[in-house]
Amino acid sequence: MADGITVNVHIDERALQAKLDNLLDKKTMLEVHNALARYCEPYVPMQSGLLATTHQVTPDFVRYYLPYAHYQYTGDVYGPNIPIKDKDGNIVGFFSPPGQKKHPTGAQLKYSTEMHPRASKEWDKAMMADNGQAFIEEVKRILVERARELYG
Repeated sequence: MADGITVNVHIDERALQAKLDNLLDKKTMLEVHNALARYCEPYVPMQSGLLATTHQVTPDFVRYYLPYAHYQYTGDVYGPNIPIKDKDGNIVGFFSPPGQKKHPTGAQLKYSTEMHPRASKEWDKAMMADNGQAFIEEVKRILVERARELYG
């Protein structure tokens, strides 16, 4: 006589996939992307606040859509850059002539940390390096709540 018990588990992969598809619906992904935008905000370079607060959140992505967002994200200085000077000859900014294609100059942007002390290029990656585990826990919480809504 043999001791023990054997248990076989059958997983209906199609049913499981359907539940996962329902769980990762547009409502859930919109909530995940809103959380991503919130977690990233302290890392987005901020002078006036426009870049950090002017973004589009959808179920598919978070998009920072101001014309200079790409340059801020990559951290590369693009040119040509012509200095703008005040009446005393101090450089107060730069501009590029219209119609000229911009290109990386090899220099890196220097971010002010006065308003956002953690401002950096590639702010999503910087956030994940600092707060990735907290963000992952937030996503888990969102998924568990959505699973409870759908499946009790």
